[in-house]
Order: sequence, then structure tokens, then C-alpha cells
Amino acid sequence: LTMKNSIKKLLAFTVSVIIFTAFSSISANAQNQAQTDNERVFIKIEIKGLACPYCAYGMERELKKVSGVEDVDIELKTGMAYISTPISQKPSKEELTKIVDDGGFTAGGIEYSDRPFEIKKKKKKRS
Repeated sequence: LTMKNSIKKLLAFTVSVIIFTAFSSISANAQNQAQTDNERVFIKIEIKGLACPYCAYGMERELKKVSGVEDVDIELKTGMAYISTPISQKPSKEELTKIVDDGGFTAGGIEYSDRPFEIKKKKKKRS
């Protein structure tokens, strides 16, 4: 009977440690993401003349060359590109305009934010 109680207590303790570790990890990841977001500048670029997915792909490749840019999201329908960089590597509007113009398009408005922009989700086609 004592052995069973010891095993139950050990099992309860182990489960508690696992749950605590999982919540600690989730909390740390959320803090790291918040800290990462606080150290980045988010940029929305209007690109006039984007007409096809190939054009968007070419522009995406050029924008990824900007120092510090890891992800580029382009909404082909609206002609908007979304990027982020570390604050210390924030590109100027002139730099971004040159990249867009050199890509064969016309840069419209360029907006900076300390928070991510809301990007419209792509609708999946039904088959």
C-alpha cells in the first residue's frame, strides 16, 4: 500500500513538473516574441503596377535583399508589401522607393509602425 502511494505521489509530482515546464516555456516564448516585435520596425509599401504572381515574386526577392528583412508578404490584389527589419537597420523611404522603382514598379505610400500591420488572409479556392 505504501509503495502504491509513493508511486502515485511521484507520478503527480512528475506531471506537475511537466505542466509547469510547459507553461514556463510558453510564457518565455511569448515574452521573446514581444521583445522581438519591440525591437523591429514594420513597414507597409504600396507598389503600383503589380499585375501577376511572377511580378510579386520578383519584388519579394528584391525586398528580401534589404538588410535585416527575413519575411516579405505581398498582397497582389491590393499591391501592398509588408516587411520588417530590426530598428537599427530601418531602411529609408528613399532606399525602398529605389528598390521598387528599379524593379520596374512605382512606389506609392510607405508607412512605418512599431506593430505588425494587419494582412488580409488569402482565401482558399474550393474544388
